[in-house]
Amino acid sequence: MTGAAAGTLERPRVHVNAADAAARSKVLSLLGPCGFPLAAEPDGSADTVVIAVAATVDEALEAWPGANLPGEHALLLVADTFSPPGVLRAVRAGVRTMLRSADATSVRLGAAVRSAHRGDGRLPHEVLVRLLGGPAPAPPPSRPVPSLTARQKAVLALMADGLGNAAIAQVLCCSEHTVKNVIYDLTARLQVRNRAHAVACAVRRGLV
Repeated sequence: MTGAAAGTLERPRVHVNAADAAARSKVLSLLGPCGFPLAAEPDGSADTVVIAVAATVDEALEAWPGANLPGEHALLLVADTFSPPGVLRAVRAGVRTMLRSADATSVRLGAAVRSAHRGDGRLPHEVLVRLLGGPAPAPPPSRPVPSLTARQKAVLALMADGLGNAAIAQVLCCSEHTVKNVIYDLTARLQVRNRAHAVACAVRRGLV
């Protein structure tokens, strides 16, 4: 892959579709630091990610104009609430990437846009738990929840999204060596064996 091609993949065009002007403005402000070029309208290009923003998954799907456009569309759903029927409907419609409004930060939204562009699956953890019919895990009462820095939390969230060290470094605009050091500190602070164990521990304790 050439450098130009790689840059195209990492910076897809983004179109924000939201009936609520306030919700649209919030998403646009979060996208600002990510540096994605904005598309005034979805153009049917595979390099354009549509972000559908609404209170519920069903409302986001209803507002998505992609069904009437030619070509493939990478869609990211951002909603306040998720219901199992709504999520299943979205998955059947080809949506693979969803994000809770409450979880949306510039870092997480940027990572979600890239996931949608690549066609990666990404659902909020509690949504997966509800779909699988199990109870949401609670933090163990016997061990206090450690305090983490903003960078440690960001690295944990991106690890939970399946990003490798190089991709995390690119999202956070730091060196891969810095990411490795943060992960090393996390394994010590969380008293875990490896990065997979760190993510599992963070999810159980509500850190991501």
